[in-house]
Amino acid sequence: MYNQKPKKKQAEPMHITLRIPENMRKQVILGISVFSMILLLSLFFISFYTHAVPGIARDEITKFKPIHILSADSGNFINLIIFAALFVFTAISFIQFLKCVRRYSAPDEIYAESVQRLIAYNTFVTGFYYIAGIAYATVQNASPNRIGSYSAGGYWPFILSSVSAIVLAFVSRSAYQDIPLDTNSKSKYARIEFFAYGFIISAITIASSLTDIIKVTFIEPAYMESVHLNGYKLFNTYNSLGPGFQLVSFALFAILTITIALAVASLVSLISKSEFFYKITLWEVIGGSVFSLLIGLFGKYYEIVQKLNEEGVLAWLNKIVYIGDITVKYKIQSNSYYFFLAIMAIVVIILIRKPYTQGMLNEFGGRGGRRRMSSAGHVAAVSTAAAGSALPEMSAEPCPAFSELDRKIPEFSEELAAIQETAPEEPTLQGLVQFIVNYARDSRLHLSYTPEDIAAFIAGLGATRLTILQGMSGTGKTSLPKIFTEAIYGNCDIIEIESSWRDKNELLGYYNEFSRTYTPKKFTQALYKAKLNPERITFIVLDEMNLSRIEYYFSDFLSLMENEEDKRAIKLLNVGLYRTEDDELYPYTALTDGHTIQIPTNVWFIGTANRDESTFEISDKVYDRAHTMNFNKRAAKVVSYHDPLPRRYISAETFIELLNEAKSTLQLDISTNTLVKEVEELLAPYNISFGNRIANQMEDFISIYCACFTPSETVKHDALEKILLSKVVSKLEFKSIENKEHLAAEFKKKGLTRCSEFILKLNED
Repeated sequence: MYNQKPKKKQAEPMHITLRIPENMRKQVILGISVFSMILLLSLFFISFYTHAVPGIARDEITKFKPIHILSADSGNFINLIIFAALFVFTAISFIQFLKCVRRYSAPDEIYAESVQRLIAYNTFVTGFYYIAGIAYATVQNASPNRIGSYSAGGYWPFILSSVSAIVLAFVSRSAYQDIPLDTNSKSKYARIEFFAYGFIISAITIASSLTDIIKVTFIEPAYMESVHLNGYKLFNTYNSLGPGFQLVSFALFAILTITIALAVASLVSLISKSEFFYKITLWEVIGGSVFSLLIGLFGKYYEIVQKLNEEGVLAWLNKIVYIGDITVKYKIQSNSYYFFLAIMAIVVIILIRKPYTQGMLNEFGGRGGRRRMSSAGHVAAVSTAAAGSALPEMSAEPCPAFSELDRKIPEFSEELAAIQETAPEEPTLQGLVQFIVNYARDSRLHLSYTPEDIAAFIAGLGATRLTILQGMSGTGKTSLPKIFTEAIYGNCDIIEIESSWRDKNELLGYYNEFSRTYTPKKFTQALYKAKLNPERITFIVLDEMNLSRIEYYFSDFLSLMENEEDKRAIKLLNVGLYRTEDDELYPYTALTDGHTIQIPTNVWFIGTANRDESTFEISDKVYDRAHTMNFNKRAAKVVSYHDPLPRRYISAETFIELLNEAKSTLQLDISTNTLVKEVEELLAPYNISFGNRIANQMEDFISIYCACFTPSETVKHDALEKILLSKVVSKLEFKSIENKEHLAAEFKKKGLTRCSEFILKLNED
C-alpha cells in the first residue's frame, strides 16, 4: 500500500535553465531546429572561396557559391564535387530533421535530445564547410602556377549554428527545470571544476596561437623594427609568406577552430547534463595540451636553428620586412613554450584534484557510486554487494504518473466497496448476455447488439486475451467494449494508435537518463491501474491498431500470450524506480523490482481495425493469437427502448470462473469432429489448416458460446460455424480460387451458410 508521510522541507536544487512556459517549450525547440536547417541551406548561397586577380584598374574578384553549379558556366570539376558533397550532407540532415518532426509528440526531454543531435550535426557541417574553404584556399595559394590570391568564404553559419547549440542546451534544460543539476553535490561540483580547468586550458591555447609565436629583434642595423609573427598576422598576410607559412597558417586556424568547438561542446554538455560531458571535456584538455605543445615547439624550432639555417630565416624575413643586400644581425626569441608549461601546471592540478575520476565514479559507478552503465547504455541498479547501497539513487519522483495512481489506492478501495453491493447473487453467462444486450439498447447511445454478438464477444474473451473487431467505420466496434465495461463497472482505456509507431516504447514510454525520470504512455498507465484494481475487468482498446504494423509495437505482448498467465510480465526499463520520502526509498506498488509490471489476469486487449488503403494488412501471426469479429454491416436502428438499466458489478474473478466453468461443462474434441474434418478436406487444396493453438481456441469458444444460451445442437452448430469462419475459412481471402461457386456450394451442403456466403463475396483478384 501507498505510505503517506509528511515530507521534509528540502533545500532548493541548483538550476541552470532558461525558463520557458511548458506549452511553448516544444515550439521553441522546433524553431531552433528550423533555424539550424536554414543555416545549413544557406551554405549553398555562401561563398566557398573567393578568387581575386590583380587588374589594372581594380582586382577582378570571383566568388564561388555551390548554387552556381546549376548555371551554365558553373566552372570546374572541383566545384561540382563541392556541390555534391554539400548536397549529400544536407540530405542526411534533412532526414534527421524529419525524424525530429516525427518525434514531436514524444516527451519534451526525448524530443529535445533528438533535436540536439540534429544541431550538433549541422554545426559540424557548417564548421567543416568553412574549414574546407580555408584548406582549398591554402592549397591554391601554395600552387606555383597560381594567378591572384584565394581566400575562404563565410563563417557566419558556423558561428550562428554554434550559438544555436548553446541556446538549445539552455532551452532543453527547461524540460527538466524541476530536476537538480546533479543528484549529489560531489558530482555537481566535479563537473563544474572539470569544466573550469578545460575552459582555462582552451583560453591559454587560443592565447598561445594569437600572441607572438616568434619575435625577431635586429641588433644591426639598430634602426630596424622588431618582427612579430603570431596567428593574427599569419591569418592576414599568409598569401605573401610562401607555401611553408601558408601551411602553418592553416594549421593554426585548424587548432583555433577545434579548440573553440571543443570548448562550446563542453559548455553545451555541461548545461544539458549530457552523459558525454566528461569525455568531451577530457578531449578538450588533451587537445589543448597537444596544440599548445605543437605551437611551442614551432617557436622553439626557429629559436634553436637561427644559426644553423640562417639562409632560410633571412628568406622568410625578407618576405615580411624588406632587407635587401644589407648585412643584418638578429636574435630570435619565442615565448610560446611558456603557454604549454602553464597548461602542464593545470594538468598537474587536475591529476591531483581528480575531478574527472571522482565525477565518473559518482555518476557511473565505482566505490563511491550508486549506479553503473549497463552494456546497453542505460543506467542500471547496482546490488548492495557491488555498490554498497541497497537501491539506486534517483530523483524523489522518478515517475510522477505512477505516484499519482498509487495515491488513488484508497479511492479505488472505497469505490469498489460501493459497487460490490450491485453484484447479482448468482450470475450466469446467459443472464450476462441478455443484460448487456438490454443495457446497450436502453443506454443513452441506444446501441443495437444481438445476443449472438455479445455471446461471440464473451466467448472470444474466454478463448484468448486478444480480440480484434474489424470492419467498416461506424458499425459499433469501439462502442462494444466501452458499453460492456460500463454495464458491469469495468474499466475501458482507449489507446489511439499512430501510424508513426515503430517499437514498443510507443506503447510503454521513455526513460530519460538526464533527469532520471520515467514517462509512461497511456497504455502503461492503463496496465498499472489494472494492477491496482485486480477485482475489476479491464479492457485496453487499441483503437485502429493496424494504422501501424502491429508486429512493430505489439510483438512483445503477442509473445507473452504464449506464456502461462502468472508468467506474463513486461520489463518497462533497465532502472529500478523508487520514490523518496524522508530520505527513505519506497517501491511503486504495481512494479516488481522497480522496473517490471505483471500483466494482470483482469486485463484483455481489444483491437479495432479498419480495412482500407490507409491501414496495413494484419498478419497470420496476429490472427492466430486473436479472436476476430467482423462488423461488415450497419446495426439495426433501435426504435423501442426503455429507461436506462442500473449497472451491475461483475468482478474479474467471477467472470473468469464463469468462463472456466463453461469450458469444463461441454467436452468437445475438435480433432475428432466430423464437420471440422470435412472442412479441412475442402480447404486442403488451398494449403489451409490449423494447429493446436487454434484448435484449443475453437474448443474454448464453442464451449463458452453454448453456455450463453439454452444448450441445443443448433447453438453448437452456430458456434462451430462462427469460429470456423473466423479462424480457418477466412484465410481463403488471400488465396486464388478457380471455382468459388463450387466451393461455396460444398460448404452450403454441410449447413455452413455463412461460410458459403463469405466465399461467394470473395473478389476474383
